[in-house]
Amino acid sequence: MQTASWIQRWFHALRAEGRPEAGDSLPPLDLDSIRQVMALVVEPCSADHRMRAGAKILRAPSAVELWLLRTDLYLYLAQDLGQVEAGRRVAVLLPLFKGWLPPAALRGQARGEALQERRLH
Repeated sequence: MQTASWIQRWFHALRAEGRPEAGDSLPPLDLDSIRQVMALVVEPCSADHRMRAGAKILRAPSAVELWLLRTDLYLYLAQDLGQVEAGRRVAVLLPLFKGWLPPAALRGQARGEALQERRLH
């Protein structure tokens, strides 16, 4: 299977369900693949925001740097699509970092999102 094809499958499965479908054997992503998924997340943004995000994504040397870019991506998405859609799209990225970051970083993020969900409703 071509890399681009399974990256798009990852992205669409995550976007639809927040995680890969049960029984789906999607391979873990490498840093370049994570970069590609992050670029897909900001695809509906304005050309200026896509260009800024793309440059930052390409310059990020590590998984930690990519993880920290989620804030910038959220800001671009919120400006162009609104906060709800921005939150949904950034949340799609969380499973991509499993195995790249300490588990505590991902657990803390999940708690923060739960608090944000309560504030929005």
